[in-house]
Amino acid sequence: MRILKIFLKSLKEQFRDIGTMSLSLLTGPIFVLLYWLWIPSGSTTFGVMVLNQDRGIAGEEAIAVMETLAYASGDPLLDVSLVANQKAAETLLQNRDAEVLLIIPEDFSETLTEASASAEITSTITLVGDLTNPYYAVGAIMASSAVDEYVQYVTGAIRPITVEEIALGASGARSEFDLYVPGMLIISVVMLVFIVSMTITYEVEAGTLRRLQLTRMTAFDLLTGISLSTILLGVVTVLLTFFVAVALGFHSQGSIWVAILVGAVTAIAIVGVGLIVAAFSKSVSQAFIIANFPLLFFMFFSGAIYPLPRVRLFEIGGQIISLYDVIPATHSVVALNKILTLGSGVGDVLYELISLVVLSILYFAIGIWLFHRRHMRAV
Repeated sequence: MRILKIFLKSLKEQFRDIGTMSLSLLTGPIFVLLYWLWIPSGSTTFGVMVLNQDRGIAGEEAIAVMETLAYASGDPLLDVSLVANQKAAETLLQNRDAEVLLIIPEDFSETLTEASASAEITSTITLVGDLTNPYYAVGAIMASSAVDEYVQYVTGAIRPITVEEIALGASGARSEFDLYVPGMLIISVVMLVFIVSMTITYEVEAGTLRRLQLTRMTAFDLLTGISLSTILLGVVTVLLTFFVAVALGFHSQGSIWVAILVGAVTAIAIVGVGLIVAAFSKSVSQAFIIANFPLLFFMFFSGAIYPLPRVRLFEIGGQIISLYDVIPATHSVVALNKILTLGSGVGDVLYELISLVVLSILYFAIGIWLFHRRHMRAV
């Protein structure tokens, strides 16, 4: 009964603070909208500048091949533009207004014409770019592959080995926007670490905790009641973020309800981390500052924004346990990618769900114990 009363009290307080609640609900949808605006065609188009010094027509024909490259949706893969000056092109590369400069030499056509008569005749295609730009590698590979295809066609060269690609699930037909959505769903949930830690700390800072203790309320009652209202907010946030993504063109390959289940369990784990933050906070402002520390781990070390290599620790029953598995969002990212991109069901993400449940119980237990030790005994 006490948990229910605290749950309703926390829910009312959240509705009274419209600004904070709106920010929590809209963070995920706003991120999805920004990514959609950033990638209006659904996938990134890589800027390739071409300095065509060829004296024949082969250079122009190779450029035409590059311009035909497209995604499965039909959107262009390369944004090909002709330049006349290498120095000016390098300035654009430095400013990251383009990804690659491809230089076709003067003897390109001549080399292709004479290649069948002599295997010793060669010509050099030059690629220029900032190797620290993550888009350079993709743009350079695509541009050079297009030129290679053209050379193979003109010279009639036979490839002794061909490469066949098999896409898992519907991954081959996904736009880049589709690939970002699972991470955005996770971001909408991890923001709860601020809400729960600041809400609980407010009870301490405002002196409400002392008054509540007169009702023989325990740390478990207080934290569970507030956590339940925050978890409900998290589920609504996931739903809102997902529906905004769908409205902007996202297509899920798996069941949305399985994805919501993953989001709900993730919210429980994140709230557990928020309890630990609240245990070490004496004021709302302090809780806000401390909450940034786990938030950075959730966003940058879980794979929600950038994919990271797994740091393998050991193996149990054929399942690899890595360093970042202690971060709940790590399992959420894997599960949502399986569901939304590969069309997996509950059975396929059972390991991730079990891991999230275990982490939720662990963080909740630690949070309640720490809060009781640091705050309940002190009032």
